[in-house]
Amino acid sequence: MSIYGVEDFLARAKAYIEIGDENALRHACLELRFSLESIVYQRLRKIGDKLPRSVYKSWQPQKALKLLLSFEPRADQDITLDICVETVDGAPSGNRQHIGDYKMFSVKWLNKSYNKLGKFLHLTSLSEDDSPPQINATDLQEILDEIERVSTASLVLTMNSITAVACAVCKSDMYVSLSQIEEGSVVECYKDSCGAKHNIVKLDEGRFTADRIGFQSVPCNKCGKSFSIEDVKHGELKDCWNCSQTHVVGWGYSAWPIPEKSTV
Repeated sequence: MSIYGVEDFLARAKAYIEIGDENALRHACLELRFSLESIVYQRLRKIGDKLPRSVYKSWQPQKALKLLLSFEPRADQDITLDICVETVDGAPSGNRQHIGDYKMFSVKWLNKSYNKLGKFLHLTSLSEDDSPPQINATDLQEILDEIERVSTASLVLTMNSITAVACAVCKSDMYVSLSQIEEGSVVECYKDSCGAKHNIVKLDEGRFTADRIGFQSVPCNKCGKSFSIEDVKHGELKDCWNCSQTHVVGWGYSAWPIPEKSTV
């Protein structure tokens, strides 16, 4: 069995693709989605206990893999691991021993393929009545081939350390990796109702801060707690993460200094 254990999903998908009618191909889509989810979620679990499953258990694979990439920028790239064998005197011999291969989907491919499979797991929407999406056995076979390629990996690598830090807005745990600290990344709160952005600023001796510098928060009109509005567009609705009070956010401007009213 492969390290990801998706053989049963792929075997059923192959059988459905061989049958080839629309009903069978829809079942193949479901099995292929299960395969993608299994591989991505297992890869994310390898980060360890520092990233609780509650952070990503309800996420679709695209968002989960994006999170993984924020921690490990090369996590969606194939890697071959070899070691150099030493001679008796401790000098490198030049002979290499193959340890294994790490394989993973690219984010771009995963986004495209996962969404394509999803189109055929629901009834056609009203907007698609005139040109419903066409399920295609050839497309499904190409997706299956890529999943099979990744499933032949012999290694699952994780190469980062992760630290928990409180969101400056809602106080929920966020998770910051060593690579994000080194690169001075922008990290978002994982709580969907918050999503506040933070600048990661490296200090000394491995320390860092998560600052809201350059980002905007306003107090809730009901509970008074601050909520982030940096990604809110003019006229958009935004719920308070604490009490769920809905707000409408609008931008405006005026001359400065404010002109004095003329008197007659």
